[in-house]
Amino acid sequence: MKKLFLFTLLFFASLAVYAQQQIPKIGIIDYTRIVQRMMPSMDQLQEVKNIKQSIEDETAAIETEISALEKEREDIVARSHYSDATDEIDEQISSLRYYLQQFVEEKNRELEEKKALVPDTAEIISKIVNQIQYVAESEGYSIIFDSKDKNIIWWTHSVDITDKVMRRLRI
Repeated sequence: MKKLFLFTLLFFASLAVYAQQQIPKIGIIDYTRIVQRMMPSMDQLQEVKNIKQSIEDETAAIETEISALEKEREDIVARSHYSDATDEIDEQISSLRYYLQQFVEEKNRELEEKKALVPDTAEIISKIVNQIQYVAESEGYSIIFDSKDKNIIWWTHSVDITDKVMRRLRI
């Protein structure tokens, strides 16, 4: 009788261990919250956008002015061969082209400095995914779902690994 009891107890114990190993551990993460915390501020992105826009606007304005001067020069040449007026216009065109070149170079340097301060999005996403994978693997999770997934109806906070991932990312 003792052998049967011991065998039954051992059978159910091994069955419980086996059943426990087959159940996947599922986790939840608020991916949007993490991405928002890691992404550059909107102010940084707006500064880059403003610099690009100022380059485009100023370039267009100067090119329009140069075109008008070139047309004026053509009109003067077509009417007469008055070289002092054309020399003056040529000087203005040359001066504007030089100014435009200097402006674009300066603004491009400024733009590159601002871009250097804005982290690369692909690099950020890669870091996030690596840390999610690290936390999931180190804690034995089989599957991690995004908390914003419309197919997830409910979950307990104990399976939410968002804070753990954020600590690893130091945010």
